[in-house]
Amino acid sequence: MLKRILFQLFISFIALSLKAQDQFKPSTYLGINAGINFARVSFRPSIRQNLLSTVSGGLVFRHVSEPHIGLQLEFDYAGKGWSEDLDSLGTYKRSLQTYHLPVQAVFIAGSRVLRLAFMLGPYVSWMKEEKETISVDTSHFRPYYTKPLEGKWEFGFTGGFGLEFHTRIGAFGLRAIYSNSLSNLFPLNSDTFYYNASRSQALHAGFTYFIKL
Repeated sequence: MLKRILFQLFISFIALSLKAQDQFKPSTYLGINAGINFARVSFRPSIRQNLLSTVSGGLVFRHVSEPHIGLQLEFDYAGKGWSEDLDSLGTYKRSLQTYHLPVQAVFIAGSRVLRLAFMLGPYVSWMKEEKETISVDTSHFRPYYTKPLEGKWEFGFTGGFGLEFHTRIGAFGLRAIYSNSLSNLFPLNSDTFYYNASRSQALHAGFTYFIKL
C-alpha cells in the first residue's frame, strides 16, 4: 500500500515538473510546522494497539539549490509511544516526548503559487521523557510495565508529501509524514521478556508556514 502511494506521488511529481517553465533561482526558506502524530510501536510478537495521538511541532529550514530539488532540515518536539488494546482488562499507555531531527531531500514541482513537495530521508531522535498511564490489575501486568526504557536514541527513515500555497506574505502548506524506526525500544537480550522487534512508527498530519530569506 505504501509503495503504491509513493509511486503515485512520484508520477505526480514528474507530471508537475514537466509543466513548470519558470526560470530557476536558488531559494532558502525558514519556517515552522505543527500538527498531530498518530503513533504506535511495531512489536514482534505483536501486541494489539490503538493509535496514540500526540502533538508535534518545530522549526524547518529548506534550501533549494537545484531545479525542483533541495535539502530540508527540521528540529521538532515530537510525541511518540503506544496505547495497548486490553479490551476490558484496563488501560496501558506509554507516551514518549522526543527531540526529532529529520534530514530530508525534498523534490518540488508545480507553479509559482501552488506546489507539491515530496520529502524523504533519515532521522535521529532523542527521548526527553516518558510517561506511563496504567490501569491494569497486577495479575495482567506485562514484564516491562513500570520499567523505563534503557535507550534514549532512535534512528530511522521518514518521508511524505506536502501541498504548499506560496504568497507574498509566506508559504502556507499542509503535509502528511510517515516515520519508521530502524532501532528497537527494548533490548534484544532482556532476561525477563523478549521481542524480535519493538520499533516506533508515527504518522504526522499538520501544517507548515515558510518565509523566504
